[in-house]
Amino acid sequence: MKKAITTTFLFLLFSTIVSAQVTFTDVSVTLGVNNNGAAQGCIFIDVNNDGYLDIYVLNNNTPNKLYINTNGTTFTESSSSWGLASSFPGRGTSFADYNNDGYTDIVVGNWQTAIVLYKNLGTSFIDDATNSGVNLMSWGGSSNWIDYNKDGKIDFAFGNDGVPYHYNYFFKNLDLTHFTNVAYPSGLTDSLSTLTVSSADYDNDGDMDLFFGSQTTQPAVGTGVLYRNNGDSSFTDVTVASGLITFNYTWGSAWGDYNNDGYMDIALASSNFSSQVYRNNGNGTFTEVTDSLGISDCASAYSCGWADVDNDGDLDLYFARGQNTSDKLYRNDGNIFSNIATTAGTGDTRHSSCITLGDYNNDGFLDIYLNNNGNENRLYKNNHETNYNWFILKLQGTTTNRSAIGSRVTVKTGPTTQIREVEGGSGGKGMNSLPVEFGLKQSTIIDSVIVKWQSGLVQRFANIPVNQNLTLIEGGTIGINGIGEILPDNFSLYQNYPNPFNPSTTIRFEVPKSSFVNITVYDIMGREIKQLVNGMKNAGNYEINFDGSNLTSGVYFYKMTAGDFSETKKLALVK
Repeated sequence: MKKAITTTFLFLLFSTIVSAQVTFTDVSVTLGVNNNGAAQGCIFIDVNNDGYLDIYVLNNNTPNKLYINTNGTTFTESSSSWGLASSFPGRGTSFADYNNDGYTDIVVGNWQTAIVLYKNLGTSFIDDATNSGVNLMSWGGSSNWIDYNKDGKIDFAFGNDGVPYHYNYFFKNLDLTHFTNVAYPSGLTDSLSTLTVSSADYDNDGDMDLFFGSQTTQPAVGTGVLYRNNGDSSFTDVTVASGLITFNYTWGSAWGDYNNDGYMDIALASSNFSSQVYRNNGNGTFTEVTDSLGISDCASAYSCGWADVDNDGDLDLYFARGQNTSDKLYRNDGNIFSNIATTAGTGDTRHSSCITLGDYNNDGFLDIYLNNNGNENRLYKNNHETNYNWFILKLQGTTTNRSAIGSRVTVKTGPTTQIREVEGGSGGKGMNSLPVEFGLKQSTIIDSVIVKWQSGLVQRFANIPVNQNLTLIEGGTIGINGIGEILPDNFSLYQNYPNPFNPSTTIRFEVPKSSFVNITVYDIMGREIKQLVNGMKNAGNYEINFDGSNLTSGVYFYKMTAGDFSETKKLALVK
């Protein structure tokens, strides 16, 4: 018995030691990204499409900084040459490719100065705020990109701070060039002193919902508002019904599925009382679980973020804290979190204002950039001592917005299922990198990767090798070989791509079991043009090509029948 107890103790001790091997090295001075200024918002962003994350920092009345990353080994301060060295009182920033031209653009919220929208030209930025119609007065500037109506044109919510309180904005992207503020007709009607805006599909209905956090207290509602996306270009305030009610001053908010149950939970960074974590119950409601998770004594927090820093397959949690209090890094140990900031080397004690998370050196382990208001910033390089496996996927939309914001990736390895959403802003006044990152622990193969695009397209892939940093273009297979080996659950016929087309287009369909399948193209009068499929098909995912070279321009239809299944879709040939 004594031997058994001793063995158990040694096992637990060994497990604890192994899980505790998470350390970071501050490389900010070495790499020249320490930026001693009144830093506010910050982002990891690849401005030049070279595959490495650059860093943009807002300095609130002193010139902002853009650090260009070269091969993950050096950074060069390049704000002036890129047109980003503004000295406006910048407070918050986020980014997305708003015109779908392949270059990522940046929005900056200033204090009592108009919003700035930087259009990326590939080698420099220009201020497009006036031309695009977003140059409204700004108070603060937390922002979040979201394609709320899933039309492929990315929109963004903008939170205004200050007293007297100012209404928040919601900019609808009209034509990839111009925006209009539709906050009030969309149902986003609060006028809280907003400090953070974040989004997630919390109810798993396929569209992105919004959370606004503030330091304005409303009776019965508290300091935050949760808006559910109704799917018809409108939102409904569901704060009370959802139970996501806090009376703490909420400066930062971040969504993540910390317990891998398939539903997005939320962390709130509070400046006056304890920061909080709310578990998503999966039925439209939330339960505060801060104390039960062991997350305590974390007041004076201004930013937060979820990240699997040890690649063990679950999300850990970072709180950036101000007022000479130590930052906290909570490692997720399953049913409990442990603060490992001191041993990990991330226990900064200066006035932390914002964090951004991303893999700046492409080694598969997430790094942390930390802004300190009035002190030097820090770049924490992850030392990846666990040596666990990983997988990183960058999405590029075609029908979905180019940045693929709002799309969801599910990764399954053995009994573990993880989800990530491409974020349009997070943490408070900043934003994490666009690629989604997964820790895989000791798994040597990924059983399946499922990508649910905002367009509605679902792509499935199987048996993917680990330790890869890949790019997937919507509807394609770039970076991943093959169309996927996972057997579909239902018969499905997808919209052709491209559409309109000239002269050829691709049609995808799925067969859940061996069946006789017919797919035929008809003209607008119902006359048969061509049979594309007419025979037995085994269960699987299929692509076929339709060549319209010999046809005239016009509208055509293609119909799929298989047993009791029948579906027809429209396609347009334009020459």
